[in-house]
Amino acid sequence: MEQIIIKKDIISPADLLPSAFQGDVKSIKNIYLDKQHELGFTNRQIQKLLSMEPKTLNAILDGKAKRINFLSVIKLANFLNINLSDIAKSYLSTLNSIEVSEMQNARDFAYIQEHFNVKALQHCHFFKRGDDIPKMRDRIMKFFGLESLYEYTNAGISTAFSRTNRKTNNDLMREFWVTSAYDRFLQISNPNDYNRDALLKLIPKIRPYTMDINNGFKTVMRALFQVGVTVLYQPSLEGVQVRGATMIINNKPCIVICDIYKRYPTIWFSLLHELHHVLFDYDMIKSEAYHISDGEGDLLLTNEVQADDFASVYLLNESRLEFARRYINSPVMLSKFARQCGVDPSIIYARHCYETKEWPLYNKFIPKSDEALVMVNVNPFAKETLAESMKDIKELYKI
Repeated sequence: MEQIIIKKDIISPADLLPSAFQGDVKSIKNIYLDKQHELGFTNRQIQKLLSMEPKTLNAILDGKAKRINFLSVIKLANFLNINLSDIAKSYLSTLNSIEVSEMQNARDFAYIQEHFNVKALQHCHFFKRGDDIPKMRDRIMKFFGLESLYEYTNAGISTAFSRTNRKTNNDLMREFWVTSAYDRFLQISNPNDYNRDALLKLIPKIRPYTMDINNGFKTVMRALFQVGVTVLYQPSLEGVQVRGATMIINNKPCIVICDIYKRYPTIWFSLLHELHHVLFDYDMIKSEAYHISDGEGDLLLTNEVQADDFASVYLLNESRLEFARRYINSPVMLSKFARQCGVDPSIIYARHCYETKEWPLYNKFIPKSDEALVMVNVNPFAKETLAESMKDIKELYKI
């Protein structure tokens, strides 16, 4: 396995302050001495006027105070006519390497808490329980291939999330899930240009491949790849209960399939649903960076009902479904009819159960999606890096 070297964030004490507070640091003690000279006061006179003990004042001026009385700092800042940030800058300049490291860890943890749902990522084993701040920081950097923890919000699709000022824990998990998929698509880097006309010609040929459980889905993935549409499977995460997603990367559609129920028919339904978005919502998705299909739709973007109808009618229109229901309790006859329709029988059972909620009666006729997703059913969140999850995918696409 290729060794990945993580470049640590290189910081100075001034880096720990907001940018508005950074700059040339003049010693607080020198400012104090200038003020003392200007007023012509002795140290004792100043200490008495400020009601401060000599050891308290000197510790602040020398940057050696381990426990600073905030009231004393305010009084000194007012006396010197400076901001609290100036005192902070002077104090930070005196820190030793251990103290700087502790402050950096606190800064990193604040960033991690702001951009990652730590508890949920522990549940899915992305973080290990008991990981300290450096381990969480290194895990993020290694997984995404970052040179700095803070690159997470400055690269790729993560910039699209900056529009949301206040994020819930589910928002953070959705951002993490989408960013992971986006980076995987970048690593695939489909060399084929997107050809909408070719996609329109390809879609009518997809249905019969549903009857080949072992290889049909992968064959269709390869065919879509040739017309510039890249498809990935990515499992859901806590707080990200989605069926699929569509992104436009380098002017090429990229589809994420996420089968939260692990049923074979669902991956075909999800694929056709997302292809509808590719065909009819391309420009809107491109302007918004991505679209997630979660059954609720977007306020400004797509119509999920239309995409659902497209997928349903394509795989099995209503008249055929009604006819098939005559044989719903006759597996032999239903399978024969399914072959005539050019679909796998499980698609008929799934459509019927979706409307009637009779899953317990017919689940035995609906295979799991595992066999269809061999080579592509990779959990990237269990890998050390996103790159490690791409080996089988690149082999599938022959890149």
